[in-house]
Amino acid sequence: MNIFFKQSNLIVIYLLAALLIFGISGYMFIEGWSFLEALYMTVITMATIGFSEVRPLSAEGRIFTLTLIVFGVITATYSISTVIEFFTSTELQEQLRERRRRKALAQITDHCIICGFGRMGRSLTNELKARSTPFIVLDQSVEAIEKCHHLGFPAILGNAADERILHEAGIERASSLVAAANSDAENVFIILTAKSIRPDLPIIARTHSEASIPKLERAGAETVISPYAIAGRRVAQLLTHPNVTNFLDGVLEFGDQQMRLEEFIIESGSPLAGLSLREARLKVAVLAVLHPEQDLLSHPNAETRLLPGAAIIVMGVDAELNNLAQLVKG
Repeated sequence: MNIFFKQSNLIVIYLLAALLIFGISGYMFIEGWSFLEALYMTVITMATIGFSEVRPLSAEGRIFTLTLIVFGVITATYSISTVIEFFTSTELQEQLRERRRRKALAQITDHCIICGFGRMGRSLTNELKARSTPFIVLDQSVEAIEKCHHLGFPAILGNAADERILHEAGIERASSLVAAANSDAENVFIILTAKSIRPDLPIIARTHSEASIPKLERAGAETVISPYAIAGRRVAQLLTHPNVTNFLDGVLEFGDQQMRLEEFIIESGSPLAGLSLREARLKVAVLAVLHPEQDLLSHPNAETRLLPGAAIIVMGVDAELNNLAQLVKG
């Protein structure tokens, strides 16, 4: 409950209580009525219901009743206006929206926690949304969180290095975390806090400096990415092997659809479990298969079997990948 709700309702309660005490005391003193009679007369007078009087009123009692009616009407008018103001206030509407957001956040599972909604965070959310992968954004900037809400992204305002915020983001239910804050120091604190709660949680960190990579890895990041290093390699590839780069870019464009690389795990109940690639007749290109406790097979053939627990790396368009996602789960 907000402060406005408490203050406005307390004033109304105090006024009603004072008026009730005033009315009971007046009727008991002026008319000599019992407490119950005075209470009944006060309530019907304040409510302007107009039921019959308990007993005939004296002149002084009638004057007192008129006074009580006037104060009752004033109090009722104030109470009604206060209630209307409360229910139409932007503060209440925002609280209701925030309650709905928190309820929706509590239902998200197997999601990625994205710490930081900068350039990398925005790019990542767009990619995950396109892949229908659940995520929750954490950021300390009010503007960033408002932007997320405007885009329909689940987001929480707060420091991702705060255990309370990570619990609110459902770190116990999360499948991964990306530390993409504005500085490497912030990312180190985020990783340390997350690992203290979920030591098994896979974490990917963004670094602004190559020198920070060992620190982020020691903090617990399984993978550290430098956007500048990746961009440098991309530019070098364009300069030295432009035809190869253009060919790969063209491969990923298939008509009006985009081909994507995906990784799937063959579950034990999947209809694909135990089948060879020839028998499975998949409509996607299987680039690699990683069997449990075996090395990566970079060139699987038609006889390669999809054992339960195996990871397969495939390339295909969205519709084919979505169908495969259903098959691997069974």
